[in-house]
Amino acid sequence: MTHSAADAARAVHRRAVVAIATATGSTSLLMNVWFPFLPLYLLQVGARDEAAALFWVAVGMSAQGVGRLIGGPVWGLLSDRLGRKKMFIRAVYFAALTSFVLSVINAPWQVGIALGLQGLFSGFVPAAVALMSVSVPDAKVRDALNAVSGAQYLGSAIGPAVGAAMAIAFGYRGAIFTSGLLIAAVATSVVFLVPADSVRQRKHDAAGMTIELPPFKPTLQFTLAILLYFSLFALTTFRSIATPIALKDIAGAGVTEATGLAFTLGGIASAAGVWVLSTRFFRKYRLRNILAVSCVLTALGHLLLALSNSIWLYVLAFTLASFLNASMMPATNSMIALNVSRDRRGTAFGIGSAAQAFAFMVGPMGAAMFARFSLKAGFVTVGVLFVALAVLVAVAVREPPVEK
Repeated sequence: MTHSAADAARAVHRRAVVAIATATGSTSLLMNVWFPFLPLYLLQVGARDEAAALFWVAVGMSAQGVGRLIGGPVWGLLSDRLGRKKMFIRAVYFAALTSFVLSVINAPWQVGIALGLQGLFSGFVPAAVALMSVSVPDAKVRDALNAVSGAQYLGSAIGPAVGAAMAIAFGYRGAIFTSGLLIAAVATSVVFLVPADSVRQRKHDAAGMTIELPPFKPTLQFTLAILLYFSLFALTTFRSIATPIALKDIAGAGVTEATGLAFTLGGIASAAGVWVLSTRFFRKYRLRNILAVSCVLTALGHLLLALSNSIWLYVLAFTLASFLNASMMPATNSMIALNVSRDRRGTAFGIGSAAQAFAFMVGPMGAAMFARFSLKAGFVTVGVLFVALAVLVAVAVREPPVEK
């Protein structure tokens, strides 16, 4: 490759990273515009009380999880055949459709339809990660995934504040519909700004037989990466679901402000964990050691949550755990990507999407179980599980191969 050709290739890679990360962050922000006030919106459309509104939110999230379990592997397989860019565009457009459907519901149970569509047809984050993993050389995959993960977390942190402003300006229904319009605009921009990825076309051998994609053969390292991916999401979801209840026990009447502070700082810390800790320390030949250390430190963060008896100590522990937890996600995504061939990364992240969906069901169930007798015991249990992950990582994880 000539010097000018190499420069042109690097420019294409940079454009892909910026465009995919920006689209992912923007969509994450716009989806988080309405999610925090979803129970209040359901009260407006007919839920009889707060408990009923939360029940229907839980139903909707369950429908989303079931949809993701079914749709994730299918869309992943199709992305390897049709193109990851096409699947990313599909996922973002269907995220817009989720908002449109949600904005016109007139009964609380219909939230299950909107979120079920989201789970079955969208899943824009795994689609973005799969596209990013084949849009840059393997040697640059970790840095590229840092960018997309950081943008996702930053969008999640900013979204609720933007949503509050939009709800004041347009009302709940108008804010949800407007977010759908903006997400559709993001999807359209992806069509023009994100470079197309290459897919292996079907060929025929000398006997006229069709040559298909190479078979997907999950290795031990890929399986470990999926297990780590599932565990990080499940344990993070446990912490997020348990936090409002834990803070209510500490703060009493001030729980709303305390919860808002915890999640805002946690979102900012998550983005910082990706852009600061992951970028600087999760480098080649350090992966196993840094992952193991991060798991141990995250375990200590959950022990601090269990010991917290003041709002500020709890928020500090929550922020620390969010910082460390998020820093491990790009490395885990890299393990998934680099332990399969480029031709099958859509399938790999489709499996990851299903694991994430299962985690989003397991985490809340665990929080509900421990809430019956002791969330402090739950946080200690999560800490023990992170220590177990650290041991597993230290013993079994190997540095993934990287092709230049």
